[in-house]
Amino acid sequence: MEERSLTFDLVELLKEETGKCINCGFCETVCPTLEPSGYDLWKGARGRVMEAKELVKAVESGSEPLRAGDSFYSCLDCHACFYICPAGVNAGIASHLSREIITTQHIKKNENPTAAMMTSVTMKYNNPLGIMKKCASWSEGMEFDRDSTDLLFTGNMYQLMSYEKGMNSLRGMMGKSLTLRISSMVSKHPSLIKLSPKPKDKELDKKMSSSLKNIVHILNMSGIRLNYLGGNEPYPGTFLYDLGYIEEFKEYAKRVSDIFHKANAKRIITVDPHSYDLLKNVYPLYVENFDFSVTHYLDLIDVPLLFKERNITLHEPCHFSMRSPEYTAEIKILRSTANLVMPERSGKKSRCCGGPDELLFPEISEKVSQERYAELEKTGASQIVTACPICFSNLAKSEKVTDISDFILQSVLL
Repeated sequence: MEERSLTFDLVELLKEETGKCINCGFCETVCPTLEPSGYDLWKGARGRVMEAKELVKAVESGSEPLRAGDSFYSCLDCHACFYICPAGVNAGIASHLSREIITTQHIKKNENPTAAMMTSVTMKYNNPLGIMKKCASWSEGMEFDRDSTDLLFTGNMYQLMSYEKGMNSLRGMMGKSLTLRISSMVSKHPSLIKLSPKPKDKELDKKMSSSLKNIVHILNMSGIRLNYLGGNEPYPGTFLYDLGYIEEFKEYAKRVSDIFHKANAKRIITVDPHSYDLLKNVYPLYVENFDFSVTHYLDLIDVPLLFKERNITLHEPCHFSMRSPEYTAEIKILRSTANLVMPERSGKKSRCCGGPDELLFPEISEKVSQERYAELEKTGASQIVTACPICFSNLAKSEKVTDISDFILQSVLL
C-alpha cells in the first residue's frame, strides 16, 4: 500500500481501488475464503469489493453500513485475487482500507471485538496477550551477545501460535457469544487480560521453541553473533496494521523503533514472513529515522548443505510469494538440498493456509487449511516444508509438516 499523509482521503483511495472492478468474478475462482464460508458472497473477493463500494456510500451519506465488519475482517489479505483480476483490483487492499475507515471513522457496530481487544492489549503491554516474558522462555539457557548490533527479532510470532491454538479450544467451550462479550470488556479494560486464562497447546509450544533454537544454532554456525531482547522483546504490531488500526500502529511502530535504537541495533534479523514484510516494507512508511537494515535469517545462512534424493514440497507464505518484490530464498535453499516438487497452486497462484483467520473466523480458517493441506499432499512428497510459524500451525495435520529451520538443520553437512 502506498504511503499517504495523515489527511489523505481514505474514501477516495477506496473509490479508486474498487472503481476499477468490472464485476467479472474471476477473483472468486482463487479467493480461499469463499467456498469455506459456504459461498457467502460477502466472504469472497468480489463481495468484499461490492461491500467496499457500499461502505463508501454509507460514509459519504453519514449512514451506517450493515454487514461490513465480517466481510472485511474475514479477508486473509493473501492478494491472490489481484494476480488474476484483468482490471488490477486487489480486494485485499480494499478490505484493508475498509478496516481502516471502520476504525478511524469509529463505525463501532462493524468493529470486531476480538480485533479491538488485541489492539488494546498490544498498546498497553507490547504484546497481544500481555505475555512478553513468557514469550522469551524458549531462550532459557542460551547465550547471546549483548554487544552485537545484529538483533534477532522473533516478534513473538512463533511463541504466540501455541496460545492461539489453546485460546481457540477455550473459545469453542465458552461459545461465540460469551467470547465476544469478554473480548469487548478486555478491549475497554486491557489490564483484565492478566486475569484471563491463557491455555496453550503444549506440543505446539515445544515444537515452536525447538524451531527458534534451531534458527539461532544455524545463524551461530554461519558465524553471526546475535543480540536478543529476551523478555523485553516487543510484538511487531502485525495485528494493528492488518486490522486497520493505523493511528495506533504509527504510535506503536515508533515505540518498537525506539526499543531497537536503545539496543544499539544496526541489523534486524527476522525469523517469520509477517515481521519481515512489516519491518522492511511498512515501518519505513510510518516511522521517521527507521534506519535499520532488515533481513530474513534465510538470507544469512552460510553452512554447507547436503543434497539428498528425496521429494519434498513447499507451502509458500503469502507474505513471500504474493508480495512485491517476491521473496524466494526458501525455494533456492530447498532446491539445493532435495527434489522440490511444487504444488499445483504455487507462486503468484498459491493458496493461503488460512492462518490469519484463525482468531476471528476459526471455522473458515480450518476449512482453508484442509484444502491447502490436501493440495500439498497431492504432490506425493515425503515432507511438507514451510517458512512461516502461522502456516506451520495451521497446516500441521501430520508429522510430514516441517518448519524450514528444522529441515535445514537436518541437511547440514557436518
